[in-house]
Amino acid sequence: RSVPGLPLLLAADRLLTGCHLSVDVVLGDVAVTQGRSYWACAVDPASYLVKVGVGLESKLQESFQGAPDVISPRYDPDSGHDSGAEDATVEASPPFAFLTIGMGKILLGSGASSNAGLTGRDGPAAGCTVPLPPRLGICLDYERGRVSFLDAVSFRGLLECPLDCSGPVCPAFCFIGGGAVQLQEPVGTKPERKVTIGGFAKLD
Repeated sequence: RSVPGLPLLLAADRLLTGCHLSVDVVLGDVAVTQGRSYWACAVDPASYLVKVGVGLESKLQESFQGAPDVISPRYDPDSGHDSGAEDATVEASPPFAFLTIGMGKILLGSGASSNAGLTGRDGPAAGCTVPLPPRLGICLDYERGRVSFLDAVSFRGLLECPLDCSGPVCPAFCFIGGGAVQLQEPVGTKPERKVTIGGFAKLD
């Protein structure tokens, strides 16, 4: 079967921050505006490239409606503007946080090195790949402006990073090529649902 290869996996990790790739996007229908939220999903290991994460609802909609200026100078340390006001906001939290998945593996970005659970000798280094677990968990702390990704089977931390929570935040799934994500419903609620894109049309 076709696999993306590490160069494309690295390029997909920069999606929404400077890499232009054709992408299909599914946004959550309920946005988070307070408190702590947790949800889990299973990514089909045969998926070509999938990004799982969260983002400011307004920024996600702006980005995927083909806005000509997706990257705001507020988040670009080399925008060419020299005002003191911009210098004060250059460290602002990013509006998106995603895990990039391909080849049955997860690419860990630079935020992995800030996760206290991954800085020991046995933890994966930032920029490396780790095997895709059967289920991924996403934990959002709205008040702290932090999002954590974890192995939802072993509850081992994978990535923790800051997130701009100045507005409603919603789950987001990005598909480059064919892919499938199965949402894990809480016990006692509706059956599991599967989101399919491209060549993966089967339903459970």
